[in-house]
Amino acid sequence: MKRKLRIKNYPLLICTKSKTRGLCELRDAGFTLIEVIVAITILSVSLVMVMQLFSAGLKASRASCDYTRAVIYAKDIMEELSGSPEQNSGEFEDGFFWETDVMPYEDSEGIIENLLQIKVKVSWFDVLKRDKFIELVSLKAIAKEDAL
Repeated sequence: MKRKLRIKNYPLLICTKSKTRGLCELRDAGFTLIEVIVAITILSVSLVMVMQLFSAGLKASRASCDYTRAVIYAKDIMEELSGSPEQNSGEFEDGFFWETDVMPYEDSEGIIENLLQIKVKVSWFDVLKRDKFIELVSLKAIAKEDAL
């Protein structure tokens, strides 16, 4: 039978009674080495997971920023083409490339004479050097004498 005695300001005293004599041993209240190792392991695993979440958030933010810039560039090029649509290509200062394609609009019934289909494609390379692009398509009504 074990009895636990706690004396003020003293470590834990555990006493056991045996048939021959009573034994008391003194134990310091504290953490064992295994408990400390387990706690540090749990803390480090959770810290790694939090750092991965931050990294994924930064990657998503960068991708969103790139797509937003590409859409803005494509809209700017599309506005420039509204006056005189023509096929062209070029590069922006920050590594974005653009190209335009102008052709008569064709639906399931055939070519419609008074409409032009204007495509603007903006492409770039992401951080991992993969090719990314967006494409905006619009229609423009033209007079019959301006038809291609």
